[in-house]
Amino acid sequence: MTGSGIVSQRHGSVLEIRLARPQRRNALSRALLRQLRETVESLPAEMSAAVLTADGPVFSAGADFADLTGSPADLEYDRDLEAACAAVRRASVPTVAAVAGPCIGAGVELALSCDARVVGPKTFFRVPAVELGLLYNPDSIRRMHATLPRGTVTRMLVFAERLAGADAVAAGIATHSTESDVRAQALDIANSLAEFPRGAVKATRQLLHELDEGNHDESRWQRVREELLSSPDRRRAVDAARRRHA
Repeated sequence: MTGSGIVSQRHGSVLEIRLARPQRRNALSRALLRQLRETVESLPAEMSAAVLTADGPVFSAGADFADLTGSPADLEYDRDLEAACAAVRRASVPTVAAVAGPCIGAGVELALSCDARVVGPKTFFRVPAVELGLLYNPDSIRRMHATLPRGTVTRMLVFAERLAGADAVAAGIATHSTESDVRAQALDIANSLAEFPRGAVKATRQLLHELDEGNHDESRWQRVREELLSSPDRRRAVDAARRRHA
């Protein structure tokens, strides 16, 4: 599927979603953000994971300045970015970002919305909001504060530091690193999920996101766990593990 800078392609049970505006350094326009949200919200039921990649040497230069005014009207851009990122966080399947090059500003927020982020030798993350006289979206800062070390959030948002490679992994921004093909590594990680019982994966992701937001109901999740314990998928998985260890 193409249009507004988004291209999607199936790889078995994994859907690759590409930012395809290399001529604009994959800047996140409002049109691209809307199409990304629509793509994620309409993932085919047979998919087991999604991988977010980008064309060209830059993962994303951040917000498209053609869509910004430098005034309070830019809150409309924030709403489109939040809607796209929320769709990624609520996706029906796990998401992996393959960040092969620079990832800046709004691109960092998009990558952080994924469940995992694979980085390579040329990857770096940077949020230059303070340089532009901006307090970054407070709701976004709250999520970063809840999911990243406090020192990492300070380095990114107060000092506008460039966090690269192993530093990004140590800082908790990246989850995986490779010296070779970032996209191939991300697809391998996504494909590894195909054999996992989907109900368990979905429930675990949802609980983690609710914990991030501070609004989980422990009794409800205990009931979900009991339901999974008696599910056919659980029985098949245990039987397969028993045969492997016989």
